Amino acid sequence: MKELIFLTIILSHFLMATAQNKLDLNRINSELKASIEGTAQSLELDSSLFLNNPAAIQQERAEFIRNNPIQKPVHIQVRDIFIESTIDKYNIRLHCYQPKDYSAERVILYFHGGGYIFGQPEQVDGQMFQLATAAKATIISVDYRLSPQYPFPVPVTDGFDALQWIIRDGKKVLNIHPDAITVYGASAGGHLAAAVTQMAVDNNIKNIKHQFLLYPVIHNKLNTHSMEEFTDAPLWNKKYAEIAWAHFLGKDNVKKSIRYADLTHFDKFTYLPRTTIVACELDPLRDEGIDYAQKLYQAGVTTELWVVPGALHVFDLFPSALTDKFTRFLTDRILMD
Repeated sequence: MKELIFLTIILSHFLMATAQNKLDLNRINSELKASIEGTAQSLELDSSLFLNNPAAIQQERAEFIRNNPIQKPVHIQVRDIFIESTIDKYNIRLHCYQPKDYSAERVILYFHGGGYIFGQPEQVDGQMFQLATAAKATIISVDYRLSPQYPFPVPVTDGFDALQWIIRDGKKVLNIHPDAITVYGASAGGHLAAAVTQMAVDNNIKNIKHQFLLYPVIHNKLNTHSMEEFTDAPLWNKKYAEIAWAHFLGKDNVKKSIRYADLTHFDKFTYLPRTTIVACELDPLRDEGIDYAQKLYQAGVTTELWVVPGALHVFDLFPSALTDKFTRFLTDRILMD
């Protein structure tokens, strides 16, 4: 029986006493707020630099990751595999995490966040080490190409090429069984994960059994209640979203509804796999996640939605009880596969 499971939903539509767009910081989970305020590395973006010189942000974030490596556990093997792009023969890097001391029972294809503009697999090494261990999973994280240097559809096709490689060569190279893949992505990576899953349906590929979308970007309309409500939200807001879409789609296409860019443009929802969506109460992207969950549910897809109360975009990058709860939730859902 198909079902939509709502774990915790607090819709700010009904909680807001006024129509003001300024976020009341007291609504943020207190422990999470303290953790964010105490971090050494600011995740805020310079919107002018984001718009006019994204390469500088890419370099800055890459240098931070390089200068602050996460220590690898002795029981996790990490390796890079390069595969050839089907559109231009570019070497796509797959950053792979695999437990050494037991056979990895699950396969996760992962897409990092970064607004399509910055980021790399290593930025979440800590989370991937933990997930690979807890879920007994091999994780293949795609170092997809970034915009604006490589606009849509290149990041999506990089991800789809990774999926096809897992199905074709994963058993031979990594000794994995690619018949029950979880596709997992965060933020812009959540969008890429969902787009790759849609492409799999279009190509009659049935190896994806679960998609886990963490505060995902769903479409380029920028017209939801939460997008208007949190125009000044920290860590991600409407201005950042406008710039990200312009870089990702190009100025001529930024308002167009294009298949795999606007995920609501899809017409085969009923064939999508079991889906888990995590949205944040105080995130401009909240309602995109909620609306997508409803759309999948109405199409008969088994869908689980958790709207995390008091949470901001990328809350899971900061130590807190809320992050610990999310980590357990993620592991539990992966173990269901």
